[in-house]
Amino acid sequence: MGLGDAKLLSAMGFWFGWVSIPFIIFFSSAIALLSVIPDLIKNKKKLSSQIPFGPYIIIGNIIFITFVNKIKLFLI
Repeated sequence: MGLGDAKLLSAMGFWFGWVSIPFIIFFSSAIALLSVIPDLIKNKKKLSSQIPFGPYIIIGNIIFITFVNKIKLFLI
């Protein structure tokens, strides 16, 4: 993660609260992993390849916003 990713996560934490950050990181990491594994299997990318993480953070945030009520029920 670069400094831009940290700034993006801090803005999302400001808008949705600090409780949202672990969920956003989990969702974005899972989506990034699912999208990169096929490229690793096909040898299009190496393990040392860098991928931009910002789009995955945004997708993770969209998933969090969509399911925020169900996540709150899960926490209670």
